[in-house]
Amino acid sequence: MNPELDRQPGRNRWPHPGDNPLVRARKIAQMYRARLRALNPNACDDADATAQQFGETWVIPKVVTAEDDDLLDPADAADFLCTSTANIRRLRLAGRLNGHETGAGWKYRVGDLRNLQNGRPREHNRQTEDTHATT
Repeated sequence: MNPELDRQPGRNRWPHPGDNPLVRARKIAQMYRARLRALNPNACDDADATAQQFGETWVIPKVVTAEDDDLLDPADAADFLCTSTANIRRLRLAGRLNGHETGAGWKYRVGDLRNLQNGRPREHNRQTEDTHATT
């Protein structure tokens, strides 16, 4: 979540239309966490500990190292973009995200996910994309 989101003029609706209610709630919670961390790190640590006691580890950011050529399955791609697997499929079918069909199902290149996240146009890969299959 971008803590600067509320400072963008003219934004009256959710900026990520493919997000389901759970993803939206998590992004809002992460925004609050980022602000709490900035204002009171000790209080944030206490809240993090409470969340972890209840098994809710998703709220605590994790550093994940991935190379641009690494391939992620739909669930990991959705986590990477903080969206749903259904939206990952919609992005692929709409031609906004390259998909790579493997024997084990669809995979998504980390570099393509980063480009989409950063608003850069994708590079079309005709050999590995089939817009008629499912995620």
